[in-house]
Amino acid sequence: MKRYVNNTKGLSLVELLAAITISSLILASIYGVFFSGLNAYKRIHIENQLRSEADYIVATIMNKLYAFAPDGIAMDQTTNAQIAFVSDKEIQFVSDESINPSNPSLVMIKKEKKPTPETLTVVLQDGSIAVDGEQLHSDRLKIVAEESEFSYTCSQQEEEKICRSGVVTIKLAVQDRDHDDPDDLLYIKPFTLKTEFGF
Repeated sequence: MKRYVNNTKGLSLVELLAAITISSLILASIYGVFFSGLNAYKRIHIENQLRSEADYIVATIMNKLYAFAPDGIAMDQTTNAQIAFVSDKEIQFVSDESINPSNPSLVMIKKEKKPTPETLTVVLQDGSIAVDGEQLHSDRLKIVAEESEFSYTCSQQEEEKICRSGVVTIKLAVQDRDHDDPDDLLYIKPFTLKTEFGF
């Protein structure tokens, strides 16, 4: 130990090269771990944003359906890329004194057929979703149409090809528009989100 302290010649070239080589290997591995961790963080952040935007789109569809109050699904207008909700009944409030003559303010609710039924169509088109022609899109979210679909299971069907009750399944394969190239360093593979609701 004392010979290094008393050595006034310094380091030899071999010792210097060995120190530089070992330092560069350690720095390269630290850089690789840091860079891959940073990319993983960015990828997770992008995926979380995509999930949030897809949730927002599905919530918008649900709000429009709630406001529309459909009576069923038009089965002849529904495909894997389109689902048509129909509202063909209207609610009438009728005062009926024959039920309780002492309380004529009692109201009965009757559902009557509308003269012209209304429809609300949800369509997969051009990497986004459209509700009655109005596109629900975002700058980042891209819907992969080949892997996305609408489907329903009918539990009560009428003869006019209207499903009155059942479960609708919306399966959306989403991807980031900015990172959809497999050669991209932050490539995000399409992932599927599935939503089911009854009507």
